[in-house]
Amino acid sequence: MTRAVIVDCLGRVWGKRLSTVDVIGAGPRSVAGILEKHKVYVYIKPIEEFLRLKEKIRTYDILMLSAMSTDKLAVMKAIKYWKNYGKGPIILGGPIVFGYHSLNDLEFNIAVYGEAEKTLDELLELGLKDAEIPPLKELINVKGIVFNYNGKLIFTGRRDLLKRGELEQYEPSTRSIIGYEQYWAYRIYVEVVRGCSNFRRPLIVAEERGGCKKCSTCFTGPMAQRLTCPLNIPPGCGFCSVPALYGPPRSRSPRFIIEEVKELVKYGVTRIVLSASDILDYGRDVLVEPDPLTDPRYPPPNIEWLRKLFDGIFNIDEISKGEVQVLLENTKASLVNETTAKLLGEYFKGSPIHVGCETGSTKHALLIGRPVTPREVVEAVKLLRKYGLKPYVYFIHGLPGQNRETVKKTLEVMDCLRRYVEKITIYRFTPIPGTAFEKYPIPPPARADKLSKAIVDKARKINMEFKKQLIGKTVVAIVVNPYAKNTIYNIAYTLPHGPVILVKNARRYYGFKVLVKINDIITDRLVLGGVVKVLSNVRLRALKWK
Repeated sequence: MTRAVIVDCLGRVWGKRLSTVDVIGAGPRSVAGILEKHKVYVYIKPIEEFLRLKEKIRTYDILMLSAMSTDKLAVMKAIKYWKNYGKGPIILGGPIVFGYHSLNDLEFNIAVYGEAEKTLDELLELGLKDAEIPPLKELINVKGIVFNYNGKLIFTGRRDLLKRGELEQYEPSTRSIIGYEQYWAYRIYVEVVRGCSNFRRPLIVAEERGGCKKCSTCFTGPMAQRLTCPLNIPPGCGFCSVPALYGPPRSRSPRFIIEEVKELVKYGVTRIVLSASDILDYGRDVLVEPDPLTDPRYPPPNIEWLRKLFDGIFNIDEISKGEVQVLLENTKASLVNETTAKLLGEYFKGSPIHVGCETGSTKHALLIGRPVTPREVVEAVKLLRKYGLKPYVYFIHGLPGQNRETVKKTLEVMDCLRRYVEKITIYRFTPIPGTAFEKYPIPPPARADKLSKAIVDKARKINMEFKKQLIGKTVVAIVVNPYAKNTIYNIAYTLPHGPVILVKNARRYYGFKVLVKINDIITDRLVLGGVVKVLSNVRLRALKWK
């Protein structure tokens, strides 16, 4: 039997896992499911674990890599390691392939562009399931791939996106989760919706291309017409590749998601995240079929589908008892109202939920393609807090169009949010291939730019205020690996989710669910704690299912 190893480079950047990266994305498991369907034995390893395999690599016939555009150095490191210890085809996938023009210096055989399911199906049938690269005459006819021919990268063109019914024919692997050494403590992402409904365009790009044609299609036009723009501007927020790469939302039916969650629970996972660009997009695409869902506001959320999904998940015994936590990922403020906030609070009270704001300026939000105003974000956060959720709000510094006025407005919005948010998350703008902002320069780090520094400092101050309120409180957490910067401490991940805790002299608690008392604040991201009580050994429960 052919054996393949999938190396998860997602979010690794330099090829090294940071202490706060406790995420297992849905992408690698989806790829593993396709391989399993074709009777290929598959194993997933995050890159930091893959780089320790050495001679064991020789037992595998195919290397598959999943990465984002920012993970290129990690990919290079994995390929070099493979060539030292193993042999066989190298297949690259994930958002990194969206910018395939910059991949000339990577030694791969085939890169899969966009959705992997049908493309991999075809490649496996053409010989990849036997660890053979198909001949050129066959390869050139496979849509959705990039390969090197005589020193030149050949792109065979985009493959049509999967329709909702087609997507459901592919089952993500659950068995492969055990390839992650500490999967029992990590957040396991389960895809519920693929794509994004924001098909507006950043007006700042339109202005630079001679001005918006004022067609208003991406704001008020029919759903199907919003797929294209007269100025060929990629859809969505200018910094995000999801709409351009994965298209409009397509929801998986509740029964498929519930079954996947049940299987993961059997393997002993403790934290599951319902993955979507917007959880409230779930089922909205069904309401507009056969048209694509390209409006971030209309129709309103599909309450029937949401409730059916949540009911099915929370009726799973381990979840209903609180032994396994189910979390939400993101939501757009444009779909949050009294009804939807109350619904989310009914099932996810006490859980975090992420809401994008990015800028505090209404004008700037329009310029960068945001589907909501900052004021709507504030109102949505208030509602989510009212019904017991813990909102985390995103902002980005260094965005195109950032100036004194936009920063002033951003600081004002942060002040409005400080009473309602659990955390403010700040990112530095990074131009991503395939997005409307891909050709914009990388901004200087916050420490080198007064305006960006003001945003970062404000967020840090607000986050520290919240963290200080935790001192003396107890939280449930799972103790994992030693802290890389100081191995006298172990890392503990809060349940269901919260600040990362450092626990001194806690190696004997590795793999245990414990009650931790917060003793001090280290940074706005890290707190110091001590074990008060041992609750259970989660590793034992996980291991018996292997």
